[in-house]
Amino acid sequence: MRLFFQKSLLLTFAFAFHFSAHAGLLEAHQGRWLGEMKVPDGPTLKLGAELFVRADGSYWASVSSPDQGVYDIPVKNIKQSDASLEFDLVFAALKLTWVKDHFDGQWLQGPTPLNLHMQQVAEFPKKTRPQTPSAPFPYEDIPLAITSTDGVTLGATLSIPNGQTKPTVVILVHGSGPGTRDEELAGHRPFAVLADDLARRGVAVLRYDKRGVLRSTGDYENHTLPQLVDDLNAVVKAMEARKQLSNIGLLGLSEGSQIAAEVAVRNPEAVKFVVSLAGTGLPGLEMLVLQDRVWAKDHGANPAEVEQLMVYVRKYYETILGNAEEKPRIDALKELYARLSPADRTLVEQHKMNEGTLSLSWAEKPFLRASLLSNPQLAWRGVQCPVLALNGSLDHHVPAKENLAGILAALRAGGNRKVESAELVSLNHLFQTAKTGAEDEYGEIAETIAPIVLQKVAQFVIKQH
Repeated sequence: MRLFFQKSLLLTFAFAFHFSAHAGLLEAHQGRWLGEMKVPDGPTLKLGAELFVRADGSYWASVSSPDQGVYDIPVKNIKQSDASLEFDLVFAALKLTWVKDHFDGQWLQGPTPLNLHMQQVAEFPKKTRPQTPSAPFPYEDIPLAITSTDGVTLGATLSIPNGQTKPTVVILVHGSGPGTRDEELAGHRPFAVLADDLARRGVAVLRYDKRGVLRSTGDYENHTLPQLVDDLNAVVKAMEARKQLSNIGLLGLSEGSQIAAEVAVRNPEAVKFVVSLAGTGLPGLEMLVLQDRVWAKDHGANPAEVEQLMVYVRKYYETILGNAEEKPRIDALKELYARLSPADRTLVEQHKMNEGTLSLSWAEKPFLRASLLSNPQLAWRGVQCPVLALNGSLDHHVPAKENLAGILAALRAGGNRKVESAELVSLNHLFQTAKTGAEDEYGEIAETIAPIVLQKVAQFVIKQH
């Protein structure tokens, strides 16, 4: 796997930067900077960096790869001197030196540094997506800052339809990864499309940046699932306090569906309905093993190899569950890998079963172990409001059959009969109409969200008003 319930996309460099900056160069040159680097024996790739200071004085920096459709990958740390900024990555580094009116940069990955000349730009180039919202807008976008329980400030946008009295408001909840309020991925902005579609139908929409991302403060790198639940809970409370709104509903994508379910249980009077898109309905361990099974099949493993790999995968995750402390956990995983036969080790490496959530860098993260321990079925059993659950038949991250069955079984076990569900044919994890559902199609498909999904969501939401 790459990311829990949502793999990192096409970048060959993994982002976990180191950033210790003082006021000066970054503050003086806030904005977007774009350059090109020539990959040896490969293409010329655009690379973007965005720098700004948040309202609370904290720094934000991100890297984007427009040619690969990847934007706003957050920087953890920056090293800053009077004339240079340096971003240290897991497998690379980017150093920027200020020269009169631009940055000269070096991308350091492998034996040959790649040079960059970065000029300031208003926007990064993006592929044309026909569903990206465009003017005129029959609604007002109101910027908000919402304070969560631990003092983190969430940057948000509330879209309120013109001329509507006390509209229903839908809060959009991210999937995994460093989600912006638009849930941007592969040049698509699915939450912007959802918000625009609902607002044009008279429904208010609130969307927010995940903690530690863009205008939201906090630490994304070390966040936990309970913190994300608390963040959404704070957003619900903020919407309750706005008397110009009426019913509150939650729409969660992928991992966000579990977060929405937990907050609906916590706020049974306030939350009137839940929409689950590509929602998870399996315990964390079973979900990750299923994802890895699909990954292995997608990448050429035959049935016997898949079963052989899953023995290792399950032992790997069970080792994480059995070791709460980081050092014993990493030591035990190294020992597990060392005990593999040469043939098994070759098989693991051939099918990349030592990457993503099966890598030691991910095993160090508290979030991975917490995800393995989590069980969305427990949350779904407590949800008593109306639920719409949609999954795509070509979803390779959250396979539809198993997860829809898990959600529906949990809702039935809790006595909830106010449930609508569908497995939508030929739709992938992002609800695009796809050929195979594979991740590398995301950026190639012009469609952001299939119209049938927008229609079903809107009909369900409007019915709850």
